[in-house]
This record gives sequence, structure tokens and C-alpha cells, in this order.
Amino acid sequence: MTMDFKGLYEFHGHRCPMSTMGARLGNAAMSALGVTKADQFRIKGMYTAKNCALDGIQYVTGCTLGNGNLEFTETGAPSLVLARRDGRKSVTVTPSEGAMERFSGHKKLRAELEPEREISGLARAMEIDALLKAKFDALVEWVQSAPDNELVDVSGVNTGGDR
Repeated sequence: MTMDFKGLYEFHGHRCPMSTMGARLGNAAMSALGVTKADQFRIKGMYTAKNCALDGIQYVTGCTLGNGNLEFTETGAPSLVLARRDGRKSVTVTPSEGAMERFSGHKKLRAELEPEREISGLARAMEIDALLKAKFDALVEWVQSAPDNELVDVSGVNTGGDR
């Protein structure tokens, strides 16, 4: 899999694990449907969480909120449904349980260390910043390079009838 992460981060505005996850979700869904970004007007998507993954999905699939090929609804549970407009095939792609645990672990670590960072001296605050940055960078690297079967769950590959 070759993915333009540099372009994604320019589009999104910064290097981010969730925008990277969105790109990986979009890529897995397109692969399952047998489509490419050039097919963006032959497919439509629905994403179910308000987070940075939306930008990754838009960047990879070409389906955007602006062009009307991507819809968004907040359920709190990230899931991408990508479907052919002709109704012949759709797929649901979600972050794996392991991926969600890693994201949760990072968020929890940040929440645990932030209060200490705020009241500590400069030296400790710098240590905490360095630790959080290293953990953040490691998470981004993992999302970029993890095999699809470790990172995403592909389900609900539905093939509609002949139309």
C-alpha cells in the first residue's frame, strides 16, 4: 500500500493519528469495493464520528462533505460505510478493537499527565512534553504502517442484486 501521508497532513493541517486512521479506513473500503479516487462520483460514504478521520476519508476517497458524496452523523462510534451509487455493493469499515485501545491509551496517558504538567516546574513539563510527543509519534507511525487486518475491521460487504 502506497499512501501519500505528506499530502494528507498538508490537507489536514498537521500530522495526526486520527486523520491517518481515516485515510486507512477509506483506503480499505475502496479496496473492498474495487474502486479508486477517480470513482468518487460513483460512490458515496457515511461516517459516524466527529473527529479528524473525516479529513483522511475525504482526502483518500475524494468523497467530501462539500461535494455531497460524504455524509456525517454523530454516533460516537467511528464507522465508515462506503457504497456504490448503483446499489451493487457496499462495505462497512471500522477501526479494530486493538486500534481503539491504542487511541484510548494515548488519550488516557495525556489526561493523566496534563495536570502534573500544569503544576510542575519547567524541567518536568519538558519531560512530559517529550514523552507525550514520543508516544504520539509512535501512534502515528503505527497507524501508518500496521497491516490492515490489525488496524481495521471490514464487514458488511454487501452485493446488491443486478440492476
